[in-house]
Amino acid sequence: MTPDFRHRIEYKEYVEATQFSARITVLSVFCTAIMVGYLLAFYYLQVVQGEQYREMAEANRTRKIVVPPPRGAIMDRLGRVIARNRPAFDVVLDRERGRDLEGTLRVLAPVLEQELPDLLHAARGDGRPRHEPLVLASDVSLSVAAFIEARRADLPGISINMNMKRHYQEESSGSHALGYVGEITRSMLESGNFPGMQQGDIVGKSGVERTYNTELQGKPGERQVVVNSGGRIMGELAGGLEPVPGQDLRLTLNVDMQRELDAAFADQVGAGVFMDPRNGEILAITSRPGFDPNFFARRFTRSVWRGLVDDPRHPLQNRAVQSAYSPGSTFKPIMAAAALQEGSASESTVFFCSGSGVFHGRRFLCHEKAGHGPVDMKRAIAVSCNVYFYNLGSRLGIDAIARYSQHLGLGRRTGIDIPQEAAGLVPTPEWKMKVHKDRWYPSETTSVSIGQGPLMITPLQMAVVQGVIATNGHRVVPHLRAGRPDGEWVRHDAADELLSSRNLEVVRRAEWAVVNEWGTGTRAQIKGRDVCGKTGTAQVYAASAGTKEEDLPPEMWDHAWFVGFAPKDNPRVSFAVIVEHGGHGGTAAAPIVKRVLEKFFESEEKPARPQAPPPGQVAHARTPSAG
Repeated sequence: MTPDFRHRIEYKEYVEATQFSARITVLSVFCTAIMVGYLLAFYYLQVVQGEQYREMAEANRTRKIVVPPPRGAIMDRLGRVIARNRPAFDVVLDRERGRDLEGTLRVLAPVLEQELPDLLHAARGDGRPRHEPLVLASDVSLSVAAFIEARRADLPGISINMNMKRHYQEESSGSHALGYVGEITRSMLESGNFPGMQQGDIVGKSGVERTYNTELQGKPGERQVVVNSGGRIMGELAGGLEPVPGQDLRLTLNVDMQRELDAAFADQVGAGVFMDPRNGEILAITSRPGFDPNFFARRFTRSVWRGLVDDPRHPLQNRAVQSAYSPGSTFKPIMAAAALQEGSASESTVFFCSGSGVFHGRRFLCHEKAGHGPVDMKRAIAVSCNVYFYNLGSRLGIDAIARYSQHLGLGRRTGIDIPQEAAGLVPTPEWKMKVHKDRWYPSETTSVSIGQGPLMITPLQMAVVQGVIATNGHRVVPHLRAGRPDGEWVRHDAADELLSSRNLEVVRRAEWAVVNEWGTGTRAQIKGRDVCGKTGTAQVYAASAGTKEEDLPPEMWDHAWFVGFAPKDNPRVSFAVIVEHGGHGGTAAAPIVKRVLEKFFESEEKPARPQAPPPGQVAHARTPSAG
């Protein structure tokens, strides 16, 4: 039998050689495929995506550092600086260069007036990279900065960095109008109102600082620096981009009047507005108590912030613009103008005041218990007779009262160029049905006719209304920014035609009598200046009805108003002042107005010289009371 060739040694060697050759071929193909894959990957990375990866590599080596621009200065109408930038010194710790950190901080603690444990806690950095400098103290005095700089050798790792901080020259004077700056918040970034801003940027947060932030802010620049693998700056590259300084902002405010207004309030709570009725320029505006906006330019603790927010007098509330009050008797000139225009009464219309009157089945009292006797319109405004205006309210009705009030600008925002303005409230039957689900009762009209009830007005609105009365129906938009054409701020609307100049003249003569004859505002009288005005007392608590002030605690006293304009025949200023719980407008608010008006007339006669900003600034049923 022939042996099987598959058992022969030659065949086995042949098979092994063939299998080995096949393996070599497969391995060669596999290796070739890997090599081709690598080559293709290298080609893709180095040729197709080469530019992108070169940029990424460069980005790992270089950094762009944003250079904040100098914020523009804010000046009053004569160029006197109100807000500017000032140099500030921060004490900085470089932990990589520091030796004997505890010993260094022990020397530094008394200089910075801080406790050693607090400094040691700040020096830990709370997980921040070791190469990143830490600010141990912000905005230290020049003497402290000089002390540290002179002892750099004895304080290893400690240095002084200089930056710019916002500084408000007048501190709390006019603080609500100016506003303040601070670090932008996440909600502000997400609002979309701050394009190009990023976390850490300083922006305006209230007042004109907020409204005109884009112009005041300027445009940031850039520095290109070289960093090592740990992110430490090793050098700086040429080029970069210089920051564009913010624009200066000139306001309509008169610093002299503003100081006088704030000083006149002293420790009282309230608000005041003085405006040019011809063009809407705000000459002075305050809300008391104020706050120091410099507070927000520095670092402060949460407890300090809570102390400010929880203050029962609410110093951050802008009462001149954001708070609405019952106008009390300051609403009576509006009632008189509406009655004259509607033909419901004339200047010679007389009503008898016996101290009270029955209207719609209810008895309403006058502040004068013995009554005023027969009074015409002029005397009714001058002595603030409630019974007279109860009668006018019954003749007019709530619809007419609301229509004239709204045409004069009440119940809606004036359009002033600072944020969060309140609209106030002019009540109507439709409003009551919508809000309270009840009909309007005629007796409610009686209360509204003397400025009580749900009627709510801001001090700014009342200054605008007095401007309309002063200028024969010329209604303007109040504003703080100077330098725009007058026509941009004037509203030629229904108010111009609604009230005739003849009827407004009747109201003006009556307001003149309030101050200069036998009215309730004689404490605002200035010889030869023809001040016109109207006092108002807005009841806050029902318990004050028919009760003398001295028998009540001050916090239960009525709010005191005084509104008006001057001079009578050539009005150049309209005003509204309210003192919360001040009692009577003639005794609490009128003297404040007199002080500010005296300063106004003084500045007209001896105007201050315009000033330029300092060098380098730009680059870097109840008983209502009488009015």
